[in-house]
Amino acid sequence: MDLEKILPVMLSGIREGEADTIKAFISECGLHIEDLTPEKLRHFIVARKGSKIVGTVGIEPAGSDALLRSLAVSESIRRQGLGTQLTESIEKYARDREVRHLYVLTRTAESFFSSVGYKKSDRAAAPAGIQDTEEFRTLCPDTAVCMQKKL
Repeated sequence: MDLEKILPVMLSGIREGEADTIKAFISECGLHIEDLTPEKLRHFIVARKGSKIVGTVGIEPAGSDALLRSLAVSESIRRQGLGTQLTESIEKYARDREVRHLYVLTRTAESFFSSVGYKKSDRAAAPAGIQDTEEFRTLCPDTAVCMQKKL
């Protein structure tokens, strides 16, 4: 019996000493990691199935706004609701920190984010704090769709 298949998915913060493992997972999912510092990773949620990391999501706070970062789910369990669960969890985390609006830049997941309430937004209209993030300025191309959600 493959125990990993029957174990539930559990969400938590990043554990001490696993930053490199988290960054490797995010990178394997095709997302940027160049600017992910220990400070930024403090605002991440990790999904685990047994000992295996199967998902991540984070925020990069900028005053009463935040940039949603690195929503990633293992390919083997996509389309089973984990992306929605992670998104709902990070939104709660953001609300608890008095974030009013979440922004996201996406090249491939516009339909997913639309399905969970994000609206397409003019990139140039994003608040200065969001535009000042490295993700916004240099890592995510101008062709990425900017979306936002009021919390």
